[in-house]
Amino acid sequence: MIEIRGAIFDMDGTLTDSMQVWKTVGSEFLKSCGKTPREDVDRRFCSMSVYDAVRFMKTEYGIEGSHDEVTDAINRTVEHRYLHEVPLKDGVFELLSELDTIGIPMCVATATEKYMADAALRRLGVRHFFKEIFTSRETGIGKEAPDIYLRGCSLFGTEPSDTAVFEDSFVAAGTAKRAGFIVAGLFDKSFEYKWDEVQKLSDISAVNMRDMCGKFTKK
Repeated sequence: MIEIRGAIFDMDGTLTDSMQVWKTVGSEFLKSCGKTPREDVDRRFCSMSVYDAVRFMKTEYGIEGSHDEVTDAINRTVEHRYLHEVPLKDGVFELLSELDTIGIPMCVATATEKYMADAALRRLGVRHFFKEIFTSRETGIGKEAPDIYLRGCSLFGTEPSDTAVFEDSFVAAGTAKRAGFIVAGLFDKSFEYKWDEVQKLSDISAVNMRDMCGKFTKK
């Protein structure tokens, strides 16, 4: 059993099956701006937070407008799917219910805009499990730095060493691990090519979140 006092959940690819939403957003957005995207742009875009992707597009492709203006333009291309379509991943409700029952406080740490994350989680019937939703836009930096996870610790009054971070991204899992968090790695098809690395970084890992039920207890 893994003893924890708090739990921080990524959303895309961890709570929701929504990584496919972003598969072609990078190239489509660049084309709409009159730019010719390189072949690897969608894969690179999917591995970044929106915050980092905007910075990348402004630097590499000369996209005009403020950081917030470009972010809002990208978000408009995926908004409908968050508000109406993206599904919950298997086993999520079961694990959240179990952690809630044993008194573990939870929050969300996501690169997705707060209004879209909030609307999707409410539609899917799990928003009430989370004390707060923290976003990369609020912290001003992506998950290559632990700032967003440390906000969860401040909210809970916990230390990284007794706080679990649930992630599907190898970059984010690595950040959490280096910061001293307990890492729970979840498989997602979008990061299948890095699944071995996610597992190596994780204190516990699973293909389905349901398989993590019964593995955590309150410290």
